[in-house]
Amino acid sequence: PPKNGSHARTARGHGTLLARYAVDLKDGFLNRYEHLAEGQASAYGQVWYVYLEVAGDSTWFNNQSYVDTMSAPAIRKFTEVTHERYAERVGEFFGTVVPAIFTDEPQVVWYEGPSHPGDKNDFVIAYTEDFADTYREQWGEDLIGKLPELFWELPGAQQSPLRWRYRDHAAERFAGAFADVLGEWCGRNRLALTGHMVEEPRLLSQTVCIMEAMRHYRSFQLPGIDMLCDRMELTTAKQAASVAHQDGRPGVMSELYGVTNWDFTFAGHKRQGDWQAAMGVTLRVHHLTWVTMKGNAKRDYPASIGYQSPWYREYPLIEDHFARLNYLLTRGKPRVRVGVIHPIESFWLTLGPTSQTDAVCREQEERFSNITDMLLYGGIDFDFIAESLLSQQNQGQQGRYFQVGQMAYEAIIVPNLITIRSSTLERLRLFAEAGGRVIIAGHCPGFVDAQPSDAVRDLAKTSNQVAFERTSILQALEPCRDLEIRKFDGSMADDVLYQIREDGDRRHLFICCTRTANPSQIRKVPDDQRYHIRVRGRWMVTLNDTLSGLRKDHPVSFDGDDTVILWQATVAGSLLLTLQPAPESLKSVTPPLPAWNPLSELADPVKVTLHEPNVLLLDQAEYRLNDGPWQEREEIMRAENRMRAELGWGLKTGLVAQPWVEPSDTEEHLASFRFSIESKIAVSGAKLVLEDASDARILFDGKEISAQVDGWWVDECLTTVPIPPISVGLHELMVELPLTRRGSLEWIYLLGDFGVNLRGRHACLTEPARDLAWGDWVSQGLPFYAGNITYHCSTEGDGEEAVLRIPHFKGPLITVAVDGKKVGSIAFDPYRLELGKLSKGKHQLDITVYGNRMNAFGDLHNCDTQWEWRGGPKSWETKGDAWSYEYQLCPMGITVAPVIEAAEEDEVSMG
Repeated sequence: PPKNGSHARTARGHGTLLARYAVDLKDGFLNRYEHLAEGQASAYGQVWYVYLEVAGDSTWFNNQSYVDTMSAPAIRKFTEVTHERYAERVGEFFGTVVPAIFTDEPQVVWYEGPSHPGDKNDFVIAYTEDFADTYREQWGEDLIGKLPELFWELPGAQQSPLRWRYRDHAAERFAGAFADVLGEWCGRNRLALTGHMVEEPRLLSQTVCIMEAMRHYRSFQLPGIDMLCDRMELTTAKQAASVAHQDGRPGVMSELYGVTNWDFTFAGHKRQGDWQAAMGVTLRVHHLTWVTMKGNAKRDYPASIGYQSPWYREYPLIEDHFARLNYLLTRGKPRVRVGVIHPIESFWLTLGPTSQTDAVCREQEERFSNITDMLLYGGIDFDFIAESLLSQQNQGQQGRYFQVGQMAYEAIIVPNLITIRSSTLERLRLFAEAGGRVIIAGHCPGFVDAQPSDAVRDLAKTSNQVAFERTSILQALEPCRDLEIRKFDGSMADDVLYQIREDGDRRHLFICCTRTANPSQIRKVPDDQRYHIRVRGRWMVTLNDTLSGLRKDHPVSFDGDDTVILWQATVAGSLLLTLQPAPESLKSVTPPLPAWNPLSELADPVKVTLHEPNVLLLDQAEYRLNDGPWQEREEIMRAENRMRAELGWGLKTGLVAQPWVEPSDTEEHLASFRFSIESKIAVSGAKLVLEDASDARILFDGKEISAQVDGWWVDECLTTVPIPPISVGLHELMVELPLTRRGSLEWIYLLGDFGVNLRGRHACLTEPARDLAWGDWVSQGLPFYAGNITYHCSTEGDGEEAVLRIPHFKGPLITVAVDGKKVGSIAFDPYRLELGKLSKGKHQLDITVYGNRMNAFGDLHNCDTQWEWRGGPKSWETKGDAWSYEYQLCPMGITVAPVIEAAEEDEVSMG
């Protein structure tokens, strides 16, 4: 994985010499090596030096180094200076108001190995001062004496057990020092340790910086994960949920919605939360709510779910859904019948020089991802089993069940492993002898405890060995199946996840569709998104509507001993059902599916109300430092860095330290910006928005105006200052601001009752937008507008039930009012809202599209459409072809005419 400034790293040149080696490579393999004694000359090969180095300082860690997470004394000291301080101040609230304490991305120094056998770059492994001693105690061998085997390949088909032993010991030292110490402290203080590790999803990403994820969860009272960039990491979620299941934890935490940017929709919020709920996540920790947008904080991965977002008062639509959902998904216990031996330890054994081991490492990554996908999307829920935890979780063989803590599995899959622990092998042998179902998918492991062994072949004789492919594995697991989901054409669903909870004699079944939640891709619900859900057993079914809070009987049909449920799925849709045993007298019911008949499109243009003043962004200006010469027009943050470079200061770029750790502001300079404002109309009552307005000197057309703050806009740090009336013509605005080491120079805004005509990078003020046509409002005088807009429409009622459908809009959500009374929201597919019976005659229809702050505060000069980490500091710092002075704006508003429809019921056979 690529490393960046947020990762723990070493500092070359501050180390203690530990060893010297003579290393001889032949044909790219480790032919021989010798641990050289002090003063001993090398008789052959290249001499390599081993140093113990301390981590270097980093701006990401506020100009300090990362802690030694393998040292329990260091972490105990960490709890003294952090956790104990919290206990002093708010300890009385522990376990009630303060239920948990969060840890974010703990890691060790990242592994850096050779890219090819002849690589002469430095290699790095995680280590601590007494590591060699504790390694010797565990394995009875000298780690330092055999260290070259960790980096280079042995000849032939040999595998060095040192790689497996080192990583197992490193993982234990890390978990024992960090998670165990913090978890024990939290337990004593009535708190749950929660948070998440770093780089959880892949075998390689875990190996290089945490060794393995699952081992650490043993000490988390509430295991957690992180989900960035709207990714769907099934492996990440499944690892944490597995340990939570096995250790009887109350749920799983997820830090989610990070790196989704200002324009992430409510449909995106629901979809990302839903699939994680299906994987066992019960507590969502939002990324993020800002205390302030001041300075670089506004570029710390928006959007805030707080008051800075214009939709924040509507967010209960999302939170109520998840509150209702998790009320049922935390009841009872998970129904999971299959366990999968986690393959991380096989990966440890094979990771060597990239050019030699990349292919086999990629194969293992693909199998890890594939076994997860083929089971979950094949309708078989499962838990991973960490071999490192199994002996601690074992509660003894329970007949034909494989007991792992509080879970008992009916089938165990050994997924194409290279090595397996002898302790795991013994458990599997006992399980198979008791009649348990062991499925060896692919080849048998050829190593036991990282040593060549034929022992697994005996297990294979009492196991079911199948090809490592979807059909064979699912067929072998058919006796463990609880439900099957098929499309109307009979094919297996490939975009649905589920979870079942056993709650006494009831079961709670949650199903979600994982298709994209992008409204621009929605036209209608296709026929292949109507699903048959076949559940083993005869059940009465209650539908729990998590959006409305209502519960009602859901029609079912019976096919032998199976219950069949019809589901008309939607994009980002979900279904929460409660199943109770059905009496024999219960009959099948054919459910109606609604059909919608278009009546009329809403005409345009329509009158609109802007909920905030319109905006002109002032982010590019001529500038100068102190009394120096005026420089050509430049974007403000770029101009600031040029001034900082001239002063010999550090640049405001990348992962900067927090302002309070920067040198004190004893040195102050003056930054001046000169903007040109063209207006086609006369404007009165306009206001400037800028940070630290009281420190500014403002001149309009050469006349100084009072920087008297009269309010704020969007965030309390963005203060407003009235300016004189703007007449028709060209005007000059000059703003002088102090330039300090700790401070930052930010964009400026003009607010007022005007329109904005934008052509490329050039803007002028025009007549205000009083009405809008259906389409992007950015091109209708509102390019930088960042608030909500209400469209004032009208429609004719006929005394019948009416439905409003708005399938194409750009914004987080829509709310609708009929004749002044709010009737509901439109945020999710199928983007319809029942308006109720509209009496004959004309009715007022007010449609409010909620905006976001993207076109005012986003990375508007980043024209790299493939940039993944939108919203982070570097997203504003692109260069070359990834930068443009022309604004890269997001479409906003209702882009296609809304339709009024009438509902009819369409009888669909259950089949």
